Amino acid sequence: MGYEPILRRPRRPYRQIERRYVVEYVLNRYPRALLRMFNVRLGIPTPIKAGKASMAEYRVAKLWAPFADAIVVLDNEIRVIETKIRYPRHGIGALKDYVRRVPETPTLQKYLPNRNIIGVLVTPLYDPDIERTCKLEGIIYDVYTPCWVLEYMVEVKLLPYSEYIRMLEEGKCIR
Repeated sequence: MGYEPILRRPRRPYRQIERRYVVEYVLNRYPRALLRMFNVRLGIPTPIKAGKASMAEYRVAKLWAPFADAIVVLDNEIRVIETKIRYPRHGIGALKDYVRRVPETPTLQKYLPNRNIIGVLVTPLYDPDIERTCKLEGIIYDVYTPCWVLEYMVEVKLLPYSEYIRMLEEGKCIR
């Protein structure tokens, strides 16, 4: 009754796919932005708001603060951007929380007057259900499809190869 070792495939090296995706999206869609910030910690954690946090509590609370993928300041609005290659539905709830926290974020205080705060969900593939939900929640839904993201999606089996080829032939991705 011996146990056989479980054979596992070697892990692929980690790549920052979503980071590259959000930076490329922001630079392409908002070339004239007043300010672009990436991986922005939002809000002030509750123990710190109360003013009763020790240094240890402060450090722990900072770890739990949410991060927006990007913040873009335009002339009349602040856009909070969340990109999702996998599980785009999760981005809707996260964006609602992020938009709520922007006014509490010290680094964004000087940009708040006379600007609306708008959430933007970005995905590489169009989904009509997500678009409907975003409209109901007051979130902008944008589809940004660079070819390299589709290649990644094929690699990790999120997109069939035949669909990838069809999209290439129809020119539905950005080279």
